[in-house]
Amino acid sequence: MLLIPTVVKQLPPASAEWVNRLKKAYKNKIALIHPSPIIILGHQKSGTTAIAALLGQISGLPVTIDPFHHIDLNAHLRQKLFKQELAFDDVLQAHKFYFSTPIIKDPNFTFLYEDVSQRFPQATFVQVMRDPRQMIRSVLNRLKLPGNLPALEGNWCKQLQKMPAKGWSLMLAGDLPHVEGSNYIERLAHRWNWATDTYQVHRDKINFIRYEDFVQDKAESIRDLAQQVGLNPIHDISAQVNIQYQPRGNYRVNWLEFFGKDNLQRIETICGTRMQSFGYHLSPSPITSDATSDKVPHFSGFAAASV
Repeated sequence: MLLIPTVVKQLPPASAEWVNRLKKAYKNKIALIHPSPIIILGHQKSGTTAIAALLGQISGLPVTIDPFHHIDLNAHLRQKLFKQELAFDDVLQAHKFYFSTPIIKDPNFTFLYEDVSQRFPQATFVQVMRDPRQMIRSVLNRLKLPGNLPALEGNWCKQLQKMPAKGWSLMLAGDLPHVEGSNYIERLAHRWNWATDTYQVHRDKINFIRYEDFVQDKAESIRDLAQQVGLNPIHDISAQVNIQYQPRGNYRVNWLEFFGKDNLQRIETICGTRMQSFGYHLSPSPITSDATSDKVPHFSGFAAASV
């Protein structure tokens, strides 16, 4: 087995791809779906990757990051799942390897919670929450898109459609899953509401951590969360906590400058009630240039707490 990577490198591209497919098929054939994984939920760009990875490092357990990215790059499976044209268990059986680790993270599970929790009744769930203004800004930074447009048109749409991962363009179009919204900002805001409602409806079954509290003391937050979900935090992760697991965006941007008044108001109108219930302050009314991302308060006592 140790010779396979060397052999693959020496093969022509087409042959190497065939060998890689064979390796994946073999792994999937022998893999067993984990009966009781820790499943990390949360909207895309909420810090789920960092928190899942650090949970694995502090406990020494393997982690699967974004199985749908590996098995569904064109988003066809997810579209069928959201339309209830495909059973979640069929996806698991066809791709067992990606559901075999004790920790599994995928933001799409947040919008498929009922299906996932029914298939994994013994799972432990964790949801990561982040201020919707920061989450939406981070998504758009990741996609190299501005936040102040009334609509994504022309070259912006072409740029988005060229991405190999088709989930992003479907997400901004309000189709993964279907959400309302007159523009891309409103659709992302409604998606944040959906993710928030997943936690609110099932809060007795989901452990909770705010991203803003996590970044105040990453190592201690992960240690506390690990103990809460039944993991043994045996490793020192102080050297890993500042590793950049996803492309870094400009988290200190002025919200009014990034979104413009209209789009910032759209986010706060759609998400405002839920934001305040999780300790996220709204911008001053009327919205002024003081609407900056460093105004989010520490929500004492709520980090990594099941409520």
